[in-house]
Amino acid sequence: MPLACYTLFMESTSSVNVSDLPASERQTLEGMLGQHLSSDQRVFIMAYTPDAVPEKSLREAARAGLQEIFEKVDERAKTHGIAPEEAEAALEEAMQHVRPRGS
Repeated sequence: MPLACYTLFMESTSSVNVSDLPASERQTLEGMLGQHLSSDQRVFIMAYTPDAVPEKSLREAARAGLQEIFEKVDERAKTHGIAPEEAEAALEEAMQHVRPRGS
């Protein structure tokens, strides 16, 4: 649900295989990105309005979807005997691995 709600906020998206791009479009994208694109890659482009506030109903739907996910996670942890502190520590460790903070 949250991903679906998130995509509702987007104004325009496009996803295409690099191998399907005409040479001129590929060169344009490579120039914009500042790197070479491999034929086995996909390009995802999103246009949006910064600071646009979604409608209240969409925000509520996203919140409800997240709450549903949180409840499922809590139930799974309870079923497997995982203490909240243990889950928090695992989450913190994963976040440090993905987004290390400068020391």
